[in-house]
Amino acid sequence: MLGVLADHIDDIDPTRKLRELWPEGLPIIRPMYHTPIYLPEPKGKSVKNARFGISRQFSSFNARSENFASSRMWKSLFGKSHGVAPLSYIIEWRQEEGARTPYLIGRKDGKLLLTPALVAPCFDDKSDLGFAIATREPNRFFANFHDRMVGVLTPDLMERWLNPGESTLPKLMECVRAPEEDELVARKATGDIGRKKADDLSPIATVGKPLTITDFEAPSSKKKAGQSRLGA
Repeated sequence: MLGVLADHIDDIDPTRKLRELWPEGLPIIRPMYHTPIYLPEPKGKSVKNARFGISRQFSSFNARSENFASSRMWKSLFGKSHGVAPLSYIIEWRQEEGARTPYLIGRKDGKLLLTPALVAPCFDDKSDLGFAIATREPNRFFANFHDRMVGVLTPDLMERWLNPGESTLPKLMECVRAPEEDELVARKATGDIGRKKADDLSPIATVGKPLTITDFEAPSSKKKAGQSRLGA
């Protein structure tokens, strides 16, 4: 699951049209929920609502980057139909003290996570746009939560990704980037996120100090990461 905080809605759409739709942001984005994404324009980029996933019939919301050249679906989109999903955080779980504990993983500097996506009309409704986020092997920090992670773009890589016709496929693969080890932090959520209702738009509360790579590399922090699904 993903999330976009209310303050980041304004960062995504400075015209504030999205604020009318989501005054409290999008705290929980499950597969096939709508969320704003960036799409390329002849001059810059635009914002459009799209579904997190391309089909309800099978797992189509995360695209393994190593399968871009072999998967029939991803091969048809990679290098041709790109977007960027701006996120506040990724929600992952860790097994702690006998319980699955949810964490919100986002940028340490509080800015948006810019994640590379492949875009296509939804198989279930061609009038609706869907997207899949590109995933890859995790860096050391994210490996404490999952064996996959989303790619994280820099501003320069975002421009490259949104203009695939101007790059080679190897250069586009570089856009599915693993962030620096100290670029992300994890904040423990206080509620049972997995059971929150779809219409619950209340902000997700966190507790304690954000965890960094330093916390996980300390000898006392060896705990088993959860294995929620992230990649297809």
